[in-house]
Amino acid sequence: MLTKTMKMHKVEILIKDNKWKKELSDIESLFYSYFHTIFQTIEKFKQKKLEISILLTNTREMKILNKKFRKKNKDTDVLSFPNYPKSFFSQKKIPNDIFLGDLAMSYNYIKKKKLNFAKYIEKIFVHGCLHLVGYKHDNMKEYNEMSKIEKKILSQLQ
Repeated sequence: MLTKTMKMHKVEILIKDNKWKKELSDIESLFYSYFHTIFQTIEKFKQKKLEISILLTNTREMKILNKKFRKKNKDTDVLSFPNYPKSFFSQKKIPNDIFLGDLAMSYNYIKKKKLNFAKYIEKIFVHGCLHLVGYKHDNMKEYNEMSKIEKKILSQLQ
């Protein structure tokens, strides 16, 4: 288990497939940096102490998780497991110290996309984190709202 904690945030990473270490150097700093940028970009989270856990795994384990929690017997790039319902983040005053939830990512699924691995990780990590704080894309209005904030964050990561 890798953990990166700094003043504001804590990112715990469990690597279940060593291919991740070969693909990305200094994984804990990379994900911490992404996490920090995401939640400095969204105004209501700027002064919050936030925590997340990340599972970096493979097709076999992602299929198990996807089947168990989404009833889909297939691999996927990222799964988000929010600790709070969307309404929690709609409150006027949210707590200062929040465990947002868990993300799981599949090395094999991402690698087979034949895209720039690191750039694809940025995109799905942002997407997964936004799901943890209540963003959804079940209809066009939600999709547009989530897409707008995703693009803003991704531009900050450039």
